[in-house]
Amino acid sequence: MADTANDVGAAERAKVDQTPDPDEIDRSPAGERGSKMPSIPGTTMDPKKMIGFAAAAGALMFTVLALGTGLTGNSELPPVKPKPALEAADYDPAMVIAPTLAEAETDPNAPIPLGEPVVPAIGQQPQYSQGQAPATVQQRQQSPAEALREAARRSTLIAYGGERAGGGSAANYGAAGNGASPGEASPRQSTNLDTLRRASVIGQAQARPLPDRNFLITAGSFIPCVLQTAMDSSQPGYVSCIVPRNVYSDNGRVVLLEKGTKIFGEYQGGLNRGQYRLFVLWTRAVTPRGIAIDVGSPATDALGRGGVDGKVENFFWKRFGTALLFSLVEDAATVGAEAVGNNGSNTTRVPSDAASTVLQQNGDIKPVLRKNQGEDVGITVAQDFDFSTVYGLALK
Repeated sequence: MADTANDVGAAERAKVDQTPDPDEIDRSPAGERGSKMPSIPGTTMDPKKMIGFAAAAGALMFTVLALGTGLTGNSELPPVKPKPALEAADYDPAMVIAPTLAEAETDPNAPIPLGEPVVPAIGQQPQYSQGQAPATVQQRQQSPAEALREAARRSTLIAYGGERAGGGSAANYGAAGNGASPGEASPRQSTNLDTLRRASVIGQAQARPLPDRNFLITAGSFIPCVLQTAMDSSQPGYVSCIVPRNVYSDNGRVVLLEKGTKIFGEYQGGLNRGQYRLFVLWTRAVTPRGIAIDVGSPATDALGRGGVDGKVENFFWKRFGTALLFSLVEDAATVGAEAVGNNGSNTTRVPSDAASTVLQQNGDIKPVLRKNQGEDVGITVAQDFDFSTVYGLALK
């Protein structure tokens, strides 16, 4: 009964759920499993044997086809069709009209004689003596005019008589256009357009290698400096500054101007009205090691602008204060003169002349620039500094 109940339960589960039971799963290895179909047993074949059978079958098929083709085929080649014979062309030397190159004239522009008689003009009958053949072009005697005309026709360049100067006709044409006679050529005047058409001459600069860059400070380099002395442009004087940091060579590897290098310069003094910068020329630099070099470069401000700036005194009140005071006195004298009468005419003229004299004297006062000690300036190198004669390189 228990087995029957289990079978019934299994059938009902099969209808509801197709998942197999754990007992129904075959957990044996795949190689050990038998064929599920009892009528067809599981068999395997060696791949090498299959390749051998395929090769043998292919060789057998190829042999059969070759034998069949040899028995039925025709081994004879198709006959070759003969080429048709070329027809011979009739050649008559007398039919050649143009002569060969050997018989032609040396001039490539010369006419080629055809060797036939010249056709006479209409209405004229050529008369020949007995036994005389017609004259050809080469045999006919040419007149001098015809010979000259023929030579001119064959020539590539024909020269005519006239002036040798190439600009004669053009000059005469220009003179005639200006109203002058062709024989009188007026001189040509230069215009603004002629001046503008003149191009500037293009120069040529030759490239050359620089010396050893380990000992070179090239032109255009900037050297900062701090003023050691104050400046006053009212009088010419000298000035000096100290380099606050090391200055390296052109390739940035060697220190050529050490920190503390002293640079000496000079200025001429005197500013004109409207100027706010003073020109200073640096002349020599001395390093802490005792190496001196001629600088010969202008001074700049800390940003590289030309000249040295500073506080500028224009002396405004000194130049115009006295003249203003005299003008006030003149106005007061004028008011008093009008009150007194015509007797004050001499009194008003004297203050006016004095104001003009004072204004003229004070107008010559020039502005003065002052720059304090310790302010930053700069040096724009105007030439190459070469230290190869005083320095050398050695490995540390």
